[in-house]
Amino acid sequence: MAQAVPEAHLDEGQVTAFMIAGTTAALGAGWKWLQGWQQHESYVAEGKAAPVRSSREREQKRKQRQKQKRRKG
Repeated sequence: MAQAVPEAHLDEGQVTAFMIAGTTAALGAGWKWLQGWQQHESYVAEGKAAPVRSSREREQKRKQRQKQKRRKG
């Protein structure tokens, strides 16, 4: 921290508090994402939402469309 912000003078307790706050924020965001993903999976199972394609599947589909356009044009 001292190298990133030389003007900041933090004692050990303040650094610990900063790290705990950062960790808590990251875990909270991860928990919220997980809940949303589980809700989406539930909707997919019930037929209320379409499944999400992986980035690899999206890229393959995009390449297929490009090849089809080249053949036509």
